Amino acid sequence: MSTRGLNLLVFRDGRRRVGGASLKSALLAQLEGFNDPSSDVKIGALLRAGELECAVADATGDVLPFAELTDALAHVTLGGRSPEDFQNLKNAVAAAPAPEEMTVSTPEGFAYYAIQPAAYARVLEKLPVLEDRLVVVGIRSIGATLSAVTASAARLRGVHATRITVRPGGHPYNRRTEFSANERQIIQSGISDAAGFLIVDEGPGLSGSSFLSVAEALEEAGVTREKIILLPAHDPTPDTLCSNNAAQRWSRFLCVPAVCEPIWSAGAGAFVGSGQWRSRLFEQESQWPALWSSMERVKYLAAEGEPRLFKFAGLGHYGDCVLKREQFVAAAGFAPMPRWEQNGFVSYAWLEGRPMAAGDLKAEVMARLAEYCAFRADTFGVSNADISLLQQMAEHNLGELGFELPLSLSLERPVIADGRMQPYEWIRTIRALVKTDSGSHGDDHFYPGPTDIAWDLAGAIVEWSMNTEQSAEFLHLYRRAAGDDPSARITDYIRAYAAFRCAYCKMAANAMKGTSESTRLVQAAAGYAARFAAESRSAQPGAEEFSPATLAS
Repeated sequence: MSTRGLNLLVFRDGRRRVGGASLKSALLAQLEGFNDPSSDVKIGALLRAGELECAVADATGDVLPFAELTDALAHVTLGGRSPEDFQNLKNAVAAAPAPEEMTVSTPEGFAYYAIQPAAYARVLEKLPVLEDRLVVVGIRSIGATLSAVTASAARLRGVHATRITVRPGGHPYNRRTEFSANERQIIQSGISDAAGFLIVDEGPGLSGSSFLSVAEALEEAGVTREKIILLPAHDPTPDTLCSNNAAQRWSRFLCVPAVCEPIWSAGAGAFVGSGQWRSRLFEQESQWPALWSSMERVKYLAAEGEPRLFKFAGLGHYGDCVLKREQFVAAAGFAPMPRWEQNGFVSYAWLEGRPMAAGDLKAEVMARLAEYCAFRADTFGVSNADISLLQQMAEHNLGELGFELPLSLSLERPVIADGRMQPYEWIRTIRALVKTDSGSHGDDHFYPGPTDIAWDLAGAIVEWSMNTEQSAEFLHLYRRAAGDDPSARITDYIRAYAAFRCAYCKMAANAMKGTSESTRLVQAAAGYAARFAAESRSAQPGAEEFSPATLAS
């Protein structure tokens, strides 16, 4: 199965509309504590500045003085002295007009993949030659912050560095980059000065097309290929990139990855990310659940002292949201209490127990699942959910998977869902049935995003293989606890959930082809597809009416 042959939706568009005034207020509030010696405080302010600069650049193209503030914060974060005009910069940002509404995208590396800004300062040490002059081109969104860090690190080394940021457009697998008149002037000045050109982003993603579009646009503008260096977060396998002719195009440019190994947090010991935690919890590898392990958050065990699990939750305010949700879940008795560490990591007491399996579904377990869903419905309600993209995802994936099933999602109890209701996400300890990983997956860069609580109810029904009677009892227990009757909408959410999980496993299997992980994922995808096949048969003329448990039969 070819990656290029897949046309499935699993990654959601994380862009959101926000007010310019609220973005500025959040940044200025963060700057109030900038003299705090904590690196987390400085990085938090830097991330806010980069986010605002990026949003303004996308909206108007006029980034002064926002870009100057990002540069100043990057300089100080890397250990440079605070500029004498720092207060003037803050005042200029406070006074600068910002659009009433702007679009903000979550920088995935900072929020999910433990990319530390300082890695893009250290990458300069890996360059074969550090030119006396550099033009640093950041690919928005995260490229706004990372390009500021890279340029500031170069200046601290005595290099004359200029930076710009660009937003490639077009299809995700076939991006195009066009420079503004001002950007072309900067590029031409760099060419005249024999400058090196560094392209900075967190990718490459599945296609590599954003990096390639910028590099090729620089060539078209007159930059020689030898002067262009790609600075991604990791070193890709070009043959797996799915933009047109990607391997040949990528090989034309020098690529120097900024991050080569997982980022450590103080106190962290053995690496157990990328699915390696499974060897600690399951007796045999044949019991391991299928995972897109390369998409997992970075995890470690404590180096010494009490057994603890360290997990990357997100830098700055991206991690704050995850931490607060998990604190609420823990305070309600469903999970271990998280403790903030540093560099975006939180830690938890290591749970002594065993992961659950679908065969463990008993009355007390079902009651616990229903109680947890009712808790999330009451605690994590949101007002800004938009179900249209989830509907589009489900319809598209069902069609691509070859199943013609009607589906109409309704939004009656919008929440930040858990998103991971699989049995192995619950640990049976001596005292209780404990939920793990409860803060991030309902609002990350995969579907569902903010949605109806029926998403988690559907997830429990499918993943625990509930039969008709069990499904009915589970929904009854939830209804009694939450005061919400999901019976009219649960069927469509079961279809949407299974459509996403099947597509997710197929995409993951392609991304990890040739590994044992890919084999597990292929089997998991087949399991979800079998549920659709069962439902399709039941939907034929003369068949019995579909029930919420059909997908679990």
